[in-house]
Amino acid sequence: MEENNLNHNLDFNDIPEGNNNTDVYANFKEKLESVQTFPGLYAFKFILTGGKEKLTELREVLPEEEFIETPSKTGKYISVTVKKWMQDADAVVDIYKKVGEIKGIMML
Repeated sequence: MEENNLNHNLDFNDIPEGNNNTDVYANFKEKLESVQTFPGLYAFKFILTGGKEKLTELREVLPEEEFIETPSKTGKYISVTVKKWMQDADAVVDIYKKVGEIKGIMML
């Protein structure tokens, strides 16, 4: 699995805010397809603000994957990276939609 194609600095902050989640995800998908090769390894990155219970909820969305966890110096946040082989941009968007339903998790 090649890791040199991981995300190419694409960030959810690149997506304009709006009140229509469909437009946000459609815009993200379009940008993702322009920078990421599929199928391929994709690095999901999250910041958890809700402690270990949020980590458990995130594991429910990505149960088979290895989590790389880095707590903040103050212990208020946990940074999580999950690398997963994805078939296409739609599959990536589906995971972000599921995680987006969990309060206390920021998607990067």
